[in-house]
Amino acid sequence: MSGFGEYLDRLSGSGILRVIHMVINGVAAGAGIFLLVTGVTGLFDVYKTFGGMAMPLACSVLGLLVTFVSFLGIVGSIKRNEYIFATYSALLTLLVVVQIIALLVIWLRPEHIEDRFSNVWEGLYDKDPDTIRYIEKDLKCCGFKSPTDMPVPANCIAKKHYGYTVGCLEPLEHQWHQRRSAVLWAGFAIVGAQVLSLLMGAELARRYKRAREGGYHRVPERTEGSPLLRA
Repeated sequence: MSGFGEYLDRLSGSGILRVIHMVINGVAAGAGIFLLVTGVTGLFDVYKTFGGMAMPLACSVLGLLVTFVSFLGIVGSIKRNEYIFATYSALLTLLVVVQIIALLVIWLRPEHIEDRFSNVWEGLYDKDPDTIRYIEKDLKCCGFKSPTDMPVPANCIAKKHYGYTVGCLEPLEHQWHQRRSAVLWAGFAIVGAQVLSLLMGAELARRYKRAREGGYHRVPERTEGSPLLRA
């Protein structure tokens, strides 16, 4: 590393801070990609009928935004540009606020979802029994609350390829709570990293601006063999 970039890092004392900032944004970008993949997968998951489209759609959008803003932060660190940092900080601040609101909505969302699941199961039982059949095989259960509660086939508890003695409500609720908890923990971890990255980005922008305003004068390298220097 040489020239103006080296001068900025030396004068502002921001070399290590810049590296840490890039690492944090790299981790955040990876988490954003994970959220994006999770959301897109959830949009085509058979279980979206029970959990709704809101959560996978929110994960997809937030994952895309987190990835974009994180890469912008990495570019700002590489370029050592306070204007990129200013744009990055503004977008990240807005994104953090949106994420906190979304996480609070998910966190405060009622956990008693039995009635919703019951209505969905009843609709599938009448119009799409193949989906129920798939869920029963996947979760190793029969019927909704019990093997005699709207099972597909009607005597699935006695069928050779079924024979499960528990209803599907409990494993469906367990799966939903697991996904909800995973999204919450990942979301709060990302927000924490972003707040730290935001503070570091603001400090880097301040240091670079101060270094640039101080002026840049390239110092010639010392020539050990020069008789004038020895004199």
